[in-house]
Amino acid sequence: MIRLFVILILILQSTSVYSQENGTETLETVVVEDTPIEPPLNYPSAFSTVIELESFKGEYNTAAELLSFSPGVVVRDFGGPGQLKTLSIRGSSNDQVVILLDGVRLNSPIGGGVDLSTIPVGYVDRFEVIRGGASALAGSDAIGGVVNIVTKRSDKPFTFGSATYGSFETFGINLGRAQKIGKFSYLVSFAHAQSEGDFEFKSVNGLDAKRINNDFHSESFLLKTDYDFENGWKVGLLNEFFYDDRGVPGLGEFQQPNANQKDLRNLTSVNISKERFINPELDLNVLIFNRYDNLEFKNPTPTVGVPIDTLSKTYSFGINPKLTWFAPYNQIFTFATELRGDILKNEDFDNPERFTYSAYMSDEISFFDEKLLINPLVRFDLYSTRENETTTDTGFSPKLGVIYSPKKYLSFKSNIGRSFRAPSFGELFFPEEGFISGNPNLKPETSYDFDVGVLLSHPRFAFELNYFRSHIDDLILFVFVSAIRIEPLNVGEVNEQGVETSLVVRPFDFLELFAGYTFLDGELEDTGAQLPGRPRNKFDLRAVLTYDPLALFFETHYVDEIPLSAFPNAKTTDARTTYDIGAKARWKKLFLTFEIKNLLNDLDVRDALDFPLPGRTFFITAGVNYDQ
Repeated sequence: MIRLFVILILILQSTSVYSQENGTETLETVVVEDTPIEPPLNYPSAFSTVIELESFKGEYNTAAELLSFSPGVVVRDFGGPGQLKTLSIRGSSNDQVVILLDGVRLNSPIGGGVDLSTIPVGYVDRFEVIRGGASALAGSDAIGGVVNIVTKRSDKPFTFGSATYGSFETFGINLGRAQKIGKFSYLVSFAHAQSEGDFEFKSVNGLDAKRINNDFHSESFLLKTDYDFENGWKVGLLNEFFYDDRGVPGLGEFQQPNANQKDLRNLTSVNISKERFINPELDLNVLIFNRYDNLEFKNPTPTVGVPIDTLSKTYSFGINPKLTWFAPYNQIFTFATELRGDILKNEDFDNPERFTYSAYMSDEISFFDEKLLINPLVRFDLYSTRENETTTDTGFSPKLGVIYSPKKYLSFKSNIGRSFRAPSFGELFFPEEGFISGNPNLKPETSYDFDVGVLLSHPRFAFELNYFRSHIDDLILFVFVSAIRIEPLNVGEVNEQGVETSLVVRPFDFLELFAGYTFLDGELEDTGAQLPGRPRNKFDLRAVLTYDPLALFFETHYVDEIPLSAFPNAKTTDARTTYDIGAKARWKKLFLTFEIKNLLNDLDVRDALDFPLPGRTFFITAGVNYDQ
């Protein structure tokens, strides 16, 4: 038996998608530009957002809050501090976004997407968001896009320490140190976070209520080392560890007082690179990785069914060699392969396994003094899935991108491609429980996407406007196959289109403004209903006023109504607008930050599955920042 909470998430993540379902430089964080992701995610024509965390240093922000600044991105929040938070890009489901840590997948083969609450921001240098179908870059699951979490550099010395205290007895510590010693460099980062988490909210009948069993505590540790042999060879080692223990209160009006979840993740990777490999025109890069996930869930008194006590252990490992050839006639060829294994140890699922072989090739061709860049690439995935029987399937993912830059500050981009998502272990092998089960006969989801847009860039001004459109076949959705039974099925087609735009303005050295807007028109072809779990409109604004040593920042976030089911005229959440304010003061290497979130104390704010979110909260952060 698997935990009730995962059942609800699987059902509603799928339905939610019938779409798939502060310093002076502050908003350089959300500048739209070509994302500098290492191959095989180097695709310059992709519409992308780079969120630099340096400008948010000293503020109390989560990965979910920072990523929500990107146009096209919607974060689904399941209950406030430390609770499940997942990501959608251009109307995708949580399962249709690939999230990487320095190029290594964090997505679990069980499904459900990556929980952003398990990503500490203390060791993060930047988030790189590629929006739009990207299976040609990352393989299965990248129908909506890719997020690469880039850790801080080990060869840029710094010492950082901070402590945060705030509402709901929230407390956090972040410590970091990087140093270069000759040819060797290292980075060490530690973070602790905890909160009682219980907050007041308005129930559906308008009465005051309180969130219970919403506490959590987490610990994370990251070690990163690099050694430069100074002959072109470099070796890097990364180990990331995360653990949390949290209450799982469940749905807003039907809370679970005794449900508990423990997550443990340990990721290890080795990166070996050589410039001028064999000859001056070749570069070699080899990434070897291993990830272990342990998820334990207990609920002795569920609202429905018998007591739940389940443990899942996942082992993911592989190797990704890549060769880059700086070819004649202004071309850059990239050849890569990947071997990856995913093994789930859970007897309720009959311990399934999946092994994937991928081959990738791309070319960057520039013409007319680099005014025109054409970037074709193609990827082939062969994956074998074994439970009681072994099945083999393939994924073919071509993509073509074009950039035309008549001026240095003006670019036009366009992309067209195909992406896919293999069914997860949860969808294929969910244990038979009478009212719900998996379906081993599912077909992969496939999508065809297109986007086109314009970018303007200037030291004091940056603007992006683009249009995107995608079509998804064989969407997988948990549906009622009878009055008392739910199963995942390939239910049909989805059409999506929308507009993304962002603007960064720096009219003066002391003032910076960022605004981002997303419009999404996503329809379920069979019903014509708007995609559940996805707002039609989303708008974010951030302003930073700096008068050294003081910085003031202000944010406002608007989220349109969110449909709660896949039916026409479905119930929706109320549209919401929230406001955040804060101030940072600096003296030598010390800093102090005070901030208020949801300033007007809106207790009616609700998100995914109608989950209530906190009202007004206060946080104060003090620390030291020493850069060498």
